[in-house]
Amino acid sequence: MYPLDQGAWGPTVRIAHLRRELAQLVDLDVVAGYRGPRRRALARYAVSGRLRGLDGIYVESSSFLPAEADYAFAALARALGIPILTYIRDAYQLFPEYYDTDTRRRKFSARLFMPAMRGLERVSTALAFPSRGLAEAVLGERAAQGVILPPGAPNPVHVRRERDARSLLFVGDARLPAQGGDRLVDAVRLARDRGANVELTVVSRHGQEPLEPHPPWLHVIRAQGPEIERLLPSTLAAVIPRPRNAYNDLAVPIKLMDYLAYGRPLVVTDCLEQADVVRKADAGIIVNDSVSALCDGIVTVAGADGAQLDRWSVNAQEWARHASWAMRAASIVRWFRSLQ
Repeated sequence: MYPLDQGAWGPTVRIAHLRRELAQLVDLDVVAGYRGPRRRALARYAVSGRLRGLDGIYVESSSFLPAEADYAFAALARALGIPILTYIRDAYQLFPEYYDTDTRRRKFSARLFMPAMRGLERVSTALAFPSRGLAEAVLGERAAQGVILPPGAPNPVHVRRERDARSLLFVGDARLPAQGGDRLVDAVRLARDRGANVELTVVSRHGQEPLEPHPPWLHVIRAQGPEIERLLPSTLAAVIPRPRNAYNDLAVPIKLMDYLAYGRPLVVTDCLEQADVVRKADAGIIVNDSVSALCDGIVTVAGADGAQLDRWSVNAQEWARHASWAMRAASIVRWFRSLQ
């Protein structure tokens, strides 16, 4: 439910990874686009006769509501006996801390989100999710019927850490309270007051950087993908400072998978899903979501010796390999084959 020919950005980068891995395992047809172009593409595909040759359909939903053509196409496929696995990547509309209903359109979207999900459930063989918590939020008592897929991590990036690396990396919207950027800035300021030799690099879009004035130790960068990799030599650790709330507890942040692949220690707050990954991977430090606790975590990683930093880094990349896009693609194919 995204265009794949309009540049690389969050969802399209992830889908490109998955598309490449699926194409290694199966013969793959791709139908993509926003609503208007997608309606036309689905109609062309339906009349082409190719539906009758399919063994399954995997759907990557978007944050936007599905179009009527999506339901119609899926219903036609199900009538032909084709299984459908629909992946629900988020449910922002259910959580006010992430989804402001400050316009009529957004109120409409929030109100229709659950009916839309029930519609997708009816026309799909099963719904898939990145975590059991998100499955419970969308399916409620039927959560056990949800398929949990590996989150998908990029291939590990092998970039040597400079001996005097002291930058903390944050990628995302530093102005959105639910991302915790404001408390991270305060935590770094406090850590520096305690003698930690650290700086903060924020990679964000225009309008998402921390509010000015910026202290000299805070650096705002516009970068994505390989451009971020060029920051890694001077990066000591990556930070996810999200505050504990209902959505952050059930979410597996995409940036967590990227950070693991970068091979840098992590400092993360104790939101349930992300903390579980870092704990099992033994890839860094878990703290509560207060500024003082974040500060303690930063001071700890800044004071760690090279051997400890290297151990966290190796563990992070090992977990990234375990949660790779190849593993996700294999899980999807395995699910379809289980139905045969």
